[in-house]
Amino acid sequence: MDPLTLLAPIAVDNRGVLTRSQVLATGISPRALGDLVSRGSVARIARGVYAIGEPLPDPRRIAKDWYAAISFESAAAWWGVELPAPLSQIHLTVPRARGGLAEALPGVRLHRADLARTDVELVDGALVTTPLRTCLDIARHSPADQAVAVVDAFIRQHHFTDADFAAVARAARGPGRLRAQTVAGLVDPWSGCVLESLTRVLLWRSGLPVPVTQLSLKSRATGWVGFVDFAWPEVRAVLECDGYAYRNSRDPFRGDRRRWAAITSEGWRLAVVTWFDVTQDPAYVVSAVRRLLEVSAAAAA
Repeated sequence: MDPLTLLAPIAVDNRGVLTRSQVLATGISPRALGDLVSRGSVARIARGVYAIGEPLPDPRRIAKDWYAAISFESAAAWWGVELPAPLSQIHLTVPRARGGLAEALPGVRLHRADLARTDVELVDGALVTTPLRTCLDIARHSPADQAVAVVDAFIRQHHFTDADFAAVARAARGPGRLRAQTVAGLVDPWSGCVLESLTRVLLWRSGLPVPVTQLSLKSRATGWVGFVDFAWPEVRAVLECDGYAYRNSRDPFRGDRRRWAAITSEGWRLAVVTWFDVTQDPAYVVSAVRRLLEVSAAAAA
């Protein structure tokens, strides 16, 4: 049976996401899971948390047959970084001068660009655009929230720094240059996961006050010390992102509740949003954060 057929019902029950342990419990091996991630059929949206899509062909084989480079979101998947969503098509880049491709396949998106030698690397037997070139391509053409999530993920895995990407965006020329520079301005090296990146861009688009990310807090009552996802210290408000609705053990669930109790015990007001909220009901998130800030500001006055 196709692995995605096994995983689909689990993902539906969990509002579109599932955990690594749930994947392995179906009999899918870690190696097979890694292959699905590299193809982009499964998106790793946080450590141990996945979203699934449709089966896609092997990009390595198609790229080799067409003398093309795996690029855009397909390259990001090949590099193994977290993606905001599974891929719906394979992205390949060929030289501008190359003629039409009679062998074009459904589900394959062809891009034309004259890539320099420094723009590509051989990774696991496939020619792939480099992390910086991959992110620049995505930043030029993809929605800002999706692009920021991918760039944040590359930075999180230490492929380059936010300053490196900002420099590449400033030097960019041609279509999409201003979009890339906007993305560079929204990138945050402290972003902990895809959900945090998507949430941060949503807050920015909605004109809400810019939060402090990964603020360190300590509970005097319990001794808990940790970081919160988003904070507005001037009004003592915190927004936390709960990465997925389903917990397959009690420890993470209990740990989050104790963490949130510690935050509120220090006089901070707290709101929590989930993957479903941010991706399926952004209006709710904006309303909840706006209300959080209003109530917190009134209390602080």
